[in-house]
Amino acid sequence: MAVIVLVHGAWSGSWSWKGVAPLLRAAGHEVHAPTLTGLAERSHISPAQVNLSSHVADIAGLLHWNDLRDVILVGHSYGGMVITGAADREIARIKGMIYIDAFVPASGQNVWDMAGPKGAASQQAAALAHDGGFSVPRGRAPANSSPADAPRFDPLFTAHPIACFREPYVASRADPDRWPPRHYALCTAYNPSPFHPIAARLRQDASWSVSAFDALHDVVRTHPADVARRIEDVMAQWDHGV
Repeated sequence: MAVIVLVHGAWSGSWSWKGVAPLLRAAGHEVHAPTLTGLAERSHISPAQVNLSSHVADIAGLLHWNDLRDVILVGHSYGGMVITGAADREIARIKGMIYIDAFVPASGQNVWDMAGPKGAASQQAAALAHDGGFSVPRGRAPANSSPADAPRFDPLFTAHPIACFREPYVASRADPDRWPPRHYALCTAYNPSPFHPIAARLRQDASWSVSAFDALHDVVRTHPADVARRIEDVMAQWDHGV
């Protein structure tokens, strides 16, 4: 059985995986689904103190201090930034990486480089109005999930420290091109989105495998059985050398 670390996206917390994690544990896997610093039950920490490096340290520290080995890292949305940085720091512990409708940065890129200047400007304005520029409240995003799901999830989202979007991922290894197997799962019903160009690029890269969910961006919350099944399917393909 696998050791799986699930990393949530922006504005959310470990609660995003409360449907997925029990299914993977029931299948016999060891599953960790931490909440990143400054969010959800950890939102008491000032956003002025939190950036991408904080979140990379959260996950790299989880791997190191628990001596986790042969880990499958799974990142949703902004979580792709975090798992990229954590794997860079703890590459010897990583068996494979799964990105679910997530950002995949090259060294030197931040979220805004992939999301586009319009997103950066709107988030900076929203943060300024919210708390003087330190954190971005989650706006209503009807393209992310169906209106029927909003009452379940909207009360749980917290403002996200803006420095997480501003700070770039910077590779720290001498061999930054060496990665374990990586898979990208695109949510095709969320379109346009910054994730479609990422998936299109990765389809041209033989070191990646790519699949799709016929779902909106909130797939990890709205379709937990499908997500758990996809994670297991990808791991099985890697185990069989596919």
